Amino acid sequence: MKAMGASGAVMAVRVLSVVVLLAVVSTVGAEAVVASGLLTTDYYARSCPRLSSIVKEEVQKAVKVEKRMAASLVRLHFHDCFVHGCDGSILLDDTATFIGEKTAAANNNSARGFEVIDGIKAKLEEACPKTVSCADILALASRDSAVEVGLSERYPVFVGRLDSLNASRDEANLRLPSPRANYSELKKNFEFQGLNEVDLIALSGAHTIGKVRCQIVRLFLNDTDTNAEFRSNLAKECPAGGDDFKLQNLDLKTPEKFDNNYFKNLRRGEGIIRSDQTLWSTPGINQAIVWDFARNQKTFFRQFAFSTIKMGNIRPPAGTKGEIRENCRAVNSAPLVASE
Repeated sequence: MKAMGASGAVMAVRVLSVVVLLAVVSTVGAEAVVASGLLTTDYYARSCPRLSSIVKEEVQKAVKVEKRMAASLVRLHFHDCFVHGCDGSILLDDTATFIGEKTAAANNNSARGFEVIDGIKAKLEEACPKTVSCADILALASRDSAVEVGLSERYPVFVGRLDSLNASRDEANLRLPSPRANYSELKKNFEFQGLNEVDLIALSGAHTIGKVRCQIVRLFLNDTDTNAEFRSNLAKECPAGGDDFKLQNLDLKTPEKFDNNYFKNLRRGEGIIRSDQTLWSTPGINQAIVWDFARNQKTFFRQFAFSTIKMGNIRPPAGTKGEIRENCRAVNSAPLVASE
């Protein structure tokens, strides 16, 4: 495994100022996007004053039943935003004449939590009909889920999005990061969305919670970037010929708590999938960022909040039409709200 060791730690200290600068750039970028757009934190203040409390209550109920749901809801928002912007497209069901994003490689038999979003939407339709977009529900539920399992940075969520009228499985297959991706591929993937290396590493930190199928784990049991003992133990948990759908925690130390152990794991060579371990095993400024997040949980929490806000402002292509869906799984028969 390519780890930094003592000399690497010194390098990390020396470049820490660069990491801080990148974090500031990321923060300023997020604020600039918000300032120049239409999203605000009080968009529904008059039209749906109970929005925040309803979403929070429903998320708390879901996470109480199953802690893993927190990771699933965080992931839904991420996977929504990376395909034509944050527009609720991931929520659309396939029909006889339409194939959406749910069966894309990164989502099929993996993306989950749709019933929770349905439940939140139903409550909101009772409280304030035809008002709150499904895309905004995803953004709020993501924040509340992370907070519910340990994130202490309860960051502001900017809202006012419209829901898409369509979705694209091809675009999802192209834009959603693959667990097989190396660092260079991940950088390009995030740069396409207007996100930098700090955003990439901070947002990847969401893997401090959640699980992955053994089918995926087996793909990386021969990767030498992880340590041999760790790979051997994983092979026992996910043996060849075993159950493909058996679940493995992405963070073996504190799997149900949102914390910075994910980054400590990477430094030990204990990243479950390649797209995680590559954040540490690839030489470069990324190692210093991982090192800093592993050392200081508060720094990670703050950057995760900033990077999530920035990601939440990825917009659909210019000229895209939208609406407020009454049912998050299907477009309305006639748009309630439309924009060019």
